[in-house]
Amino acid sequence: MRFTALPSSTRLPRLFGLFASMAAAALLFTAQPVVAQAAPPITYSKDGVSFDHPPGWKVADDVVAQDETRLRSIDIEGPDESIVTFMFSPFLAGQDIQKFAATAARNREDAARSNTAQQLRMGAVTESPIAREVAGKESKGVSQRFVVSLLGQDLPHEARFFKAALAGTTVIVMTQVASEHASAVEPGFVMTLGSLRYSPGKR
Repeated sequence: MRFTALPSSTRLPRLFGLFASMAAAALLFTAQPVVAQAAPPITYSKDGVSFDHPPGWKVADDVVAQDETRLRSIDIEGPDESIVTFMFSPFLAGQDIQKFAATAARNREDAARSNTAQQLRMGAVTESPIAREVAGKESKGVSQRFVVSLLGQDLPHEARFFKAALAGTTVIVMTQVASEHASAVEPGFVMTLGSLRYSPGKR
C-alpha cells in the first residue's frame, strides 16, 4: 500500500522543493466583467468503480492484489504531491478506521527510519475526528497531522482516513497533502470522495 509509506526517494526532491517561493500571478482586468468558466471534471470509470476528479489530476494506479483478498487499490495524484487512495475489499468490513489510521502512522515512521541516507524523520502525530461525504453519504473518519523533516527542513502534513460500505464491498479512503496546500486541494478532495460510486459486476 503506497499511501501509508512515504513518497519514494525519487519523489522526495519534488516534495520538498515546495519550500521555494512562488511568483505572484498577474491579474488581468477588462472593461467588461468576465465570468470564469471552470473546466468540467474528468470522470474515471473502470470495472464498476467511478468517480470525478479535477482536470490536471490523474489516476496513477489501479491494481488488484493477487491473493485471496483481491484488494483493489486506486491512487489519484493531485497537485503539490497531494494524493487520494481508494482501497476496495469485502475483507475490510471489519477494519476499525482508527486502528487502520494508527497502522498507517506506524508505517510512515518505519519508512522514515529505514531511509537513513536522506535523514528523514517523522514528527509526532496529532489525531482528531473528522467527517466528510464519501460516495454521497457522510462518513466519520480520522484526521492526522504530522511533520516530515528532511535535512533540517520541516514540512507539516495532513492525512485523513474514512471507511464506507458500498454495494457488497467496503472502501477505505485515504488522502494526504502538505498542510500549506491543504486549502487549495480541498475542493478536489471533496469532488473525488463525494462522487465515488461502485457497481458490482459492472465492467
